[in-house]
Amino acid sequence: MNDYIYRLCSFLGGRLPLPLLYLIGRLVSGLKYIFIYSTRRNVRANARAILEYRRKKKGIPYTEKDLARTVRETYNNFSRYLVDFFNVPRWNIESVRKKVVVEGIDLLDEGFSCGRGVVALTAHVGNWELAGIAASILGYKVTAVAIPYLSPAVTKIYRERRNSKGVDVLLTGSNPRGLLKALRENRVLAVLGDKAFTEKGIKTEFLGVDALLPRGPATLAVKMGAFFTAGFFMMEKNGYRFFFRRISLPHSSMSEEEKINILFEGGARAIEEVILEYPSQWLNFSPFAGTQDQPSAG
Repeated sequence: MNDYIYRLCSFLGGRLPLPLLYLIGRLVSGLKYIFIYSTRRNVRANARAILEYRRKKKGIPYTEKDLARTVRETYNNFSRYLVDFFNVPRWNIESVRKKVVVEGIDLLDEGFSCGRGVVALTAHVGNWELAGIAASILGYKVTAVAIPYLSPAVTKIYRERRNSKGVDVLLTGSNPRGLLKALRENRVLAVLGDKAFTEKGIKTEFLGVDALLPRGPATLAVKMGAFFTAGFFMMEKNGYRFFFRRISLPHSSMSEEEKINILFEGGARAIEEVILEYPSQWLNFSPFAGTQDQPSAG
């Protein structure tokens, strides 16, 4: 999708009726599904990895028909993600109350009571963009760490959408003092934890394969003494489910490295569980480590 299409989406997102936007989004995602084979192959391989790992871990069988449905639902969910993000100008407190079921947000309040900020781990699942926006609308001070797009124009569009609802944005690769400042101001620092982009990362088993996940969120929480939790904004049939998961905090007697490892593993497992619960909402269109689209032997 080039700059012009993003600008068009940005323009139309706050103007056309939502049902029409969803229809347009599905048509575009359907064309992408049909004509861009390399992306479809990646999504299929990732979906198979999830369903296969879920079969082994939870005993939930799947068929090739289930796999095909998961792939199509992933495309449909991505179109809904885009439509709702570009529809952000229409979001307000009434929208959140009407569309969003909120669970466990008291974990943020618990974290704020410590006075050192909250590192909220999330992933490319559901509509992660709306998570920070909804939290901001609900009155929480949010700083989101975002990955810049290849196009500065597209990065600007996304930044403006987030800023319009009170979410501060720090781009990966920018001065780390912004991260420290956010926590010192006792804000929510929302960070993605399912891909290592600008750092070496830690190798761990994730969805049944060896993967590199970012170490930064856990490291930052330990070094700054910030509260650490995981939050997700998942699509439901008639709205969204916005929920937080408690991550066991390390004992104060542990070494710094041990504390980082405890939080890192807790965060990885929280993300993994959500992906297994919502396999078609992991909106990852790039190859996932160790995945191959081979039929299951089970």
